[in-house]
Amino acid sequence: MEYAFDGFVLDSARLELRHRGTPVHLEPKSFTLLLYLVENADRVVPRDEILDHVWPGVFVTDASLSGAIAQIRRALGDSGEAQQVIRTVRGKGFHFAAALTHTAPAKVAAPVNAPAAQTGPPVIAVLPFSLIGTNDTHAAIAEAIPTELIAALSRLRAIKVIARGSSFRFASGTADHADILRQLGATYALAGTVELDTRRLSITSELIDTRSNQIVWSDRFSGAMDDIFAIRQSIVEAVTGAVELHVPLNESALLAKTPSENLDAWGLYHLGIRHLYRFNASDNERAAGFFQAALDQDPGFARAVAGLSYTEFETYNLWSEGRQTRHLSQALALAEQAVDLDAHDPFCNLVLGRAKWIAEDMNGALAWVDRAIKLNPNYAFAHYNSGKLNAISCEGAVADHRVQAAMALSPLDPHLQSMLSARAMAAFVRDDAEAALAFADQSVRAPNAHLFVCVIAAALHDIHGNTERAESVRQQIARLGSRFSEDHFWSLFKLTDPARNDRFKAAVDRLAL
Repeated sequence: MEYAFDGFVLDSARLELRHRGTPVHLEPKSFTLLLYLVENADRVVPRDEILDHVWPGVFVTDASLSGAIAQIRRALGDSGEAQQVIRTVRGKGFHFAAALTHTAPAKVAAPVNAPAAQTGPPVIAVLPFSLIGTNDTHAAIAEAIPTELIAALSRLRAIKVIARGSSFRFASGTADHADILRQLGATYALAGTVELDTRRLSITSELIDTRSNQIVWSDRFSGAMDDIFAIRQSIVEAVTGAVELHVPLNESALLAKTPSENLDAWGLYHLGIRHLYRFNASDNERAAGFFQAALDQDPGFARAVAGLSYTEFETYNLWSEGRQTRHLSQALALAEQAVDLDAHDPFCNLVLGRAKWIAEDMNGALAWVDRAIKLNPNYAFAHYNSGKLNAISCEGAVADHRVQAAMALSPLDPHLQSMLSARAMAAFVRDDAEAALAFADQSVRAPNAHLFVCVIAAALHDIHGNTERAESVRQQIARLGSRFSEDHFWSLFKLTDPARNDRFKAAVDRLAL
């Protein structure tokens, strides 16, 4: 569809903004935001709805939204004072205020032999990086890094990676992404540049959706030439973590408006993931529905089975009145089935570890979570779970190291609130009160802070004499509306050190939840 206003045309098919025929540059997120406001010009769009649509499943600050609005206004010749096109409705959201004219959908020729919108796992082509500079000694790094990335990404079970011999036929920076989609069937391309001089090294990498030509993720790494091996390792870790997180979120955002009857098993699975990370009972139930629909199409789809186990885990853990044992039994049985279907999938191994945890088998939990890390050393969610379990086992230093690794690999992870809570617990068992309280406060301020995150934070404040802050968090718990079972909480968070556990339990008791 094309939308015309004030001499501008917003082309949703070509993903292009034009002013009297001349293209106007907008960053991908700013374009997505503008299009969403235009499509909903009949109403004020709430801030939270914008964040959910433009940055699905990702924690961003108000500065990101303000920056995108400012860029749109500059591109449209608007301003924060005039607000003739984008109007801020204080305390509510934003409204597209210009008069709109709708025209017929723009016709865009589909690439020859382009794959269907969703016909299996996403496919990524890692291109050789472009070399800038004349440092002959280290010039090979432009091919060495993408070769390492191909090996690392190949360990992820949720995507397919094009072999080096095929993807290296294309060059970063000059490659036609539609051609990569057409010839290789790759829905994503990973490109980059390497800048060398005699003393420093700078590497930029970006993940591109070849169907829309939009950048899904990008980052820049730099350092002294002597640090080349550490920089290479940082790039591999960052890229692997970004692909693990951002590709499923991007796929689910693309599929959100597609009728479910038109999706295959992989498409349904990605929609399930979209709802899984919203951390409420309603979305958890919807996620289970999508995972089951995926299994109806493909009964051997291991990740969909693991997704169902995850939803049973969440139901038992947070929303099941009386903690019905059927949810616990289902979480464990489905996780075991997922591993039977694909023993080398890190997600399946991790889900079995989490199920062992709620079944009060700590040794089994740690073993399966650590196996997930061995299968994919850059799996942020596995590092976090290992950290949490080690904190409960009072291995404070190991716990904090694991959670720090998780947050470095995935700094905007949807489980950020739980990661911060695990760091608070790790600090408590290390007797670092200052860090424990700092992380506890960060955890309850993070998006989607759930019941147990808040209980842990309130207890830690009570232990250290901050009764007013403990009461404030206790009120936050009351607003969540979740039923708290002290027996259930201690089945999960009973610390292995008796003295620390006694202090912790006494504080939870004083909260009178």
